[in-house]
Amino acid sequence: MEIDYDKTQQERLPTLYEVLIQTTYPPVDSWEFYTYLSQFPYAIDYLDFWIDLMAHVRLCKDYVKCVRDSVESNDLFTERPRSGDNESVTSSLLLDALLNEGYLDFQNTKRVGKFLQGDTSDSSRLSQLVRDWKRQSGVQDEPKYNLTAMVDEMLRKETRRANQPRITRKQLVANAQQICNTYLLSAGGNNKYLINVPDQIKQRILQQVQHDERHDPEVFDQLKSVAYQFLETDCFPKFLSTVALHNIHDQVSNWRHHPTALRKRRSRSPFSNHTVLSRVLVGLLWLVIGFWIGYTLIFLHYSRAIRTVTLVPFTLGCYSIVCGLYRVDIIYACFGLTQMLMYQDSTPPHGPYYKPVPKIFKLLGGNSRLIAIQHPFIKKLLWKRGLWCALLVTLSTAIFTVIFTCVPSYRL
Repeated sequence: MEIDYDKTQQERLPTLYEVLIQTTYPPVDSWEFYTYLSQFPYAIDYLDFWIDLMAHVRLCKDYVKCVRDSVESNDLFTERPRSGDNESVTSSLLLDALLNEGYLDFQNTKRVGKFLQGDTSDSSRLSQLVRDWKRQSGVQDEPKYNLTAMVDEMLRKETRRANQPRITRKQLVANAQQICNTYLLSAGGNNKYLINVPDQIKQRILQQVQHDERHDPEVFDQLKSVAYQFLETDCFPKFLSTVALHNIHDQVSNWRHHPTALRKRRSRSPFSNHTVLSRVLVGLLWLVIGFWIGYTLIFLHYSRAIRTVTLVPFTLGCYSIVCGLYRVDIIYACFGLTQMLMYQDSTPPHGPYYKPVPKIFKLLGGNSRLIAIQHPFIKKLLWKRGLWCALLVTLSTAIFTVIFTCVPSYRL
């Protein structure tokens, strides 16, 4: 049964899988997750591995689709020679057998995986065709010369569309080896080496890819499970607690890995780099101003009506402190807004899931990091937390204002 992701986002927080397949909306989309992990060098390496592995899976699917389309094309082969009662084993027969027995059918993932591995052990007819083709072609029975290598050779020789670009087995092998070189070999200058991966998993993958020239995605299944488990248990809960429960954030970046030219793009505002601390400090400053005004009016013997002006600095102070400590801005919550984790200079974020913020915030210069919350459940959750913060601000402001208004005045 197909999952209605739009409906689930109204009922609960997203899962890691939903974020990775890009079905979630800001602020819990895949880009925000990547941005969040960018501050943790070793964690971002696991996500980079996952992204590269998914790209390799898509490349393998494109390869299988290319082979299937070549076999299904009507004018691919000009003839199928026969000899007496016995069919002469030709490449066209072998490719047709691959198609008819489901080795090129995406609905049969097990058979497609077998094809990419070059394993025909579960089909006696196909195994016999492979042996006969090797005998007729004079090809030595080498382990590295498996089914996919044979298919590449057949299509190269017999297709009439040789001038069209086509994915080859060599590209798949090179891509799989590149993944190994990037994430499994601790060579000099390799800053994406995956730590805390069991050595037996690394050695098995390296053996199969570099020596056996395996390129099917199943080679990386164990490492894929390790990466997913790490992201799901150690990273994703922290990400959700950051972006789903709060709408103001200190600026996140991995600028130590960026060249000098990109570092200049970072915001220089302390309210962007240290949002929480700056709000608390500003709030304390407003409380000091409120105390100063309140004591001044008390000891100058002003009436209670005039002393109510302390309401303004106490409101601003309590608002800044409560919002800073809870990391929830009440106004942002009311308008369904949140801060992005990364500074965007003066360019608003683009994408199908990003919507413009209200114009009033643009006029106030708050467009660099603000985005509209598109996830319904998170929008409702932050609205409730904003309501709780508003209650705390009201109570604390009322207490301070009543104290400094109702106490008897005395002129020094």
